Amino acid sequence: MLILVPTALEARILQEMGLDVELVGMGPVEAAVRAFSILKECRYGPVVLTGIGGAYPDSGLEIGSLAVANVEFFGDLGVCYQLVEGDFTEGLDVEKSCSLRHPVLEKVLCLLEEEGFEVAFGPFVTVCCATRDPVRARFLATRHQGALVENMEGFAVARVAREMGVPLVEIRAVSNLLAEPERPWQIERALEEVGKVLRCLVERF
Repeated sequence: MLILVPTALEARILQEMGLDVELVGMGPVEAAVRAFSILKECRYGPVVLTGIGGAYPDSGLEIGSLAVANVEFFGDLGVCYQLVEGDFTEGLDVEKSCSLRHPVLEKVLCLLEEEGFEVAFGPFVTVCCATRDPVRARFLATRHQGALVENMEGFAVARVAREMGVPLVEIRAVSNLLAEPERPWQIERALEEVGKVLRCLVERF
C-alpha cells in the first residue's frame, strides 16, 4: 500500500505508528507536482491519500471522526465576490470535480465495515485557504453536494491519479470543526484514528 500525506507533521506521527508514508506537500500545487513524481514510479497499490481535515457544519462529524471521499471538488476555482461564488463562463473548459468511485474504494469500505470502523462517506472540498468563517463553510458545503470535509490537496492528487490511471482512496480524520473556528485543532487525536484505519488496511488489503 502506498500512503500519501500532505505535511511533515502528519508523516512523523504516522511513521511513529510504524507506517511507511510518502510526503506530497501542502496545498493543491505542491501536492499535484509531488504526487505526479511519486505516482509515475508507483509499482504497488492501493494508493491512499490521508491526513487531517476540517468538518463542515451540519456534516454530523466530530473531532476524530473518519471520512472517506466519493468525489473531490475544487472549491476555490471560479468567480468570488463576498460570499457568493459563481462558475466561469461556459466558454471556458474548467474541471472542478473528480470522482473517486472505483472497485478499490468499494473494497476498502467493505473492509473497514467488517472491522467495525464508523466511517462517513461523501464529498470533500479542496481549497487553497483554510476556511475560518462558519458562514462561508456552510456555503461551501451546500454548494458542493453537502460536503463533509475540507482539505487542501485532495482534488489535485485525485486529478493526477486519474490522469495516470491509478485508483486513489482518500481517507481523512477530523482535526477541527469549521463551525467553531477558534477551537484548537486536535491533530494528534485525528491522526491516531487515521493510523488505526491504515494499519487495518495494510494488514487486510
